Amino acid sequence: MDKKNGLIGAVLLVAAFGLMFWQSKVTTERAEQSRALVSQEQEIKTYTETDKEPKLTGEGKRFTKISQPTDEENGLFRVVSEEKELAKEFPEVAEQVYSLENDFINVRFTTRGGGIKDIALKKYPEAQGDPDPYVFNKYSKKAALALAYLGSDGSLKDYAPQFELISQGNDKILFGAKTPEGIEIYRGYSITDNEDKNDPYIVSHETRFVNKSSDDIDLKSLFVAIGAYPPTEGDTFGEYLNFGYYNGHDAEFVKIGTFHDSKGFFGIGKKSAATEVYKSVRPVIWGSIKNQFFTSVLTPEIPANGIYVSTIDLGKDSYEEGLMGSLEFSIGQIESGKDRLIGMEYYVGPKEYTRLEAMGQKQDLIMQFGFFRYISQILLVMMKWVHSIVPNWGLTIIFVTVIIKLILWPLTAIQVRSASRMAKIQKPLQELKEKYKDNPQKIQTETMRLFKENKVNPAAGCLPLLVQLPIFLGLYFMLRTSSELRFANFLWIHDLSVPDTVGFVSGFPVNILPFIMALSMFWQMRSTPTPTTDNMQKKIFQLMPFIFLIFCYNFPSGLVLYWTVQNLLTILQQSLMKKMKDPVVVAPVVLDTKSQRKNSKTKGLKSKKK
Repeated sequence: MDKKNGLIGAVLLVAAFGLMFWQSKVTTERAEQSRALVSQEQEIKTYTETDKEPKLTGEGKRFTKISQPTDEENGLFRVVSEEKELAKEFPEVAEQVYSLENDFINVRFTTRGGGIKDIALKKYPEAQGDPDPYVFNKYSKKAALALAYLGSDGSLKDYAPQFELISQGNDKILFGAKTPEGIEIYRGYSITDNEDKNDPYIVSHETRFVNKSSDDIDLKSLFVAIGAYPPTEGDTFGEYLNFGYYNGHDAEFVKIGTFHDSKGFFGIGKKSAATEVYKSVRPVIWGSIKNQFFTSVLTPEIPANGIYVSTIDLGKDSYEEGLMGSLEFSIGQIESGKDRLIGMEYYVGPKEYTRLEAMGQKQDLIMQFGFFRYISQILLVMMKWVHSIVPNWGLTIIFVTVIIKLILWPLTAIQVRSASRMAKIQKPLQELKEKYKDNPQKIQTETMRLFKENKVNPAAGCLPLLVQLPIFLGLYFMLRTSSELRFANFLWIHDLSVPDTVGFVSGFPVNILPFIMALSMFWQMRSTPTPTTDNMQKKIFQLMPFIFLIFCYNFPSGLVLYWTVQNLLTILQQSLMKKMKDPVVVAPVVLDTKSQRKNSKTKGLKSKKK
C-alpha cells in the first residue's frame, strides 16, 4: 500500500508538471464559451446641467470625478463659450499630441478620437538595461479609449475621429468635438500623484454627449477601446496575451489563440480562426487586455453591455499581431437640449495583485492564479514581506523556500521515517507474499498487522507530496506572470521570470538551472531509503529526475530555483534524520514463517532435554 501511495503521489506530481509543461506551449484553442450570463438591462442615466453628480457604485470604487466647475477654477467640462465654437465637420488635420504625467506614468493624448495615444510606464524599462520605459499602445494605430460604432461589415468604425483641445491643467485635460447631426462630445481626463487619493496608474475619464440640435437623436451603442498589447519578449507566441471581462460572477478570458487555426490532436478539437469575438454580455463590470506582465483595465461607473475583441497589426517586425478589445455601451436616445455621460476608471500598469485587488471589483482575477489562487496570494504576500528585508528576488525565493520547508518539516519527517521503516520490513513482506500467495485477503490482513507493529504509515509516502503540490502550483501560477520578477537577476540569471538561457547550441537554448535541479533530485532520491522492491516502480522513480528535467526546462528560472533549493533542503533534512536514532524500530518484526517454526521446535526439544 505504501508503494501504491508513493507511486500515486509521484504520478500526481508528474501530472501537475505535465499540466504546467502543456501550458508553457503555444495554446491555440478557442476560449470556452461564456456560461449563462446574468440578464440585466443596461441602466443609462440622463444628466442635465441641474442633475446631481452620478452616484458611484460598487465597494471600493474610487472614481476621481471630473466635474463642471467655473472658468476661474480652470476645470474640465466647463461651458464652452461662443468664442470657442466646435467644428461641425471632421476635416483631415494634423494630429496634435498633449501630455499629462506623474511619477509613474506619462500619458499622451491625441486629437484623433480624443483618446490616449500611448502611456509610458516610467518604473518599467522596455528592455533589460534600456533607459527607455515600457510604452503601452505603442504599436497601435488606434487610440485607447477611442469611440467607435459597429459597421455593417461587423468591424468597428471610428466615431467622431477628430477632436480639438479645449483646456488643460496640471493633472486634467479636456477635448471636444461636434458631429454633423448636432451632438457635442466632451472627453475629459485626470490623473493623480497622490496614492492615498487614487492609484497613480489610473486615468479617470468621462465622456459627455450633449444634444445641441432641435431633434431627439438616438446614438444606440458605442464602443470604447481598452487599447492594444503585444506579447512580451519572452512570450513571442502570446500564451499570456488575452482579453478578459468580469460579469459579476465569473471572469472570462479570450485568448489570442481564438484567432488562429488549429488542427487539433489527430483532428480532435480542430477549429477555424475567428476574425473577431463580439458578444452581448450584461453586465460587464470591467474589461481588460493583458500580456505576461502588464494590463489595461477599463472599469465603467455603470456596467457595459457587450465586448468586442480582435487582433491588430502592430507594425513591428518581431510581433505579427497584438490583441485589442473594446466595451460596448448603450447610449440610446438623447432628447434635444439634454446630455448623457459615461464615466470610468482606466488602469494601465503592472500586473500587481495588491493594486488590482484595491480597485474593488474583482480586478485581481486578471492575475489568473487558477484553482490555487488563495495559496498564490499567501505566497505573494510572503514574498513581498521577505523582499522588503532582502532586496534581491533570487534570495527572496530561497528564503521563502526555507520558510515553506520549515512549515512542512514535520510532514517530511514522517515521510522519511516511514520510508526508512518500510525499507526495513521489505524482506518480511516478501516472505508474507510467498506464504499467502493464494490468499490475497490474508496478505492484506497480515500486511496491515506488520505495518502496525512496525509503526509504518501507508499514507506517509503520499501525504507530503499532496501537501506540496498545491504550494508548488500556487507558486507556479504566481511566478509565471509576476511583474516583480521581470528583469530581476540572481547570480548568472539575468531574468527570474524566464528560463536562465546562457547560450544556444544549433538553435537549442542551453539552460543551466534545470540540470542543477535534476542533479539535486537524483541526489535526493539516492539518499532516500527505497520503500519498495518492485523493479518497475524502481525504474519509474529512477526516471523521475529526467522527466522533471524535460518538464522544467523552459519554466521560469525563479520556479526552478525554488524546486532546486527544495531538493537541497530535503537532502539536508534526510542527512540530519539519519543521525537521529529511530525510537520505534530497532529491528523489524518478523512473521512466523516455516523456518521460524522449525527453529522454535528445535529450541523446544533442547529445553526438554535439559
